[in-house]
Amino acid sequence: MFILNDEHRQRAGIGSLSKRCWYCSEALAAYPLILSDDAGAVYHAARATELATEILVDLYTFFRPPAPYQLLFVLTAQHAAPSP
Repeated sequence: MFILNDEHRQRAGIGSLSKRCWYCSEALAAYPLILSDDAGAVYHAARATELATEILVDLYTFFRPPAPYQLLFVLTAQHAAPSP
């Protein structure tokens, strides 16, 4: 959930901006904020973007490792047997 003002913050169940960002542990002193679906974690919007970028980079390098590393495995779709 994207939180832009005090009304959004109250609807999200966040009592005050004294809570800490789950990513950088700094106080949530300014908007915009991001409320995660996971246990009500709240992030600064910039920190949420950094976290998402790190996850995407990790996934990309896992599935497409740089040279000289080779793929650990290849995911393929199995063809389902035709149903009678």
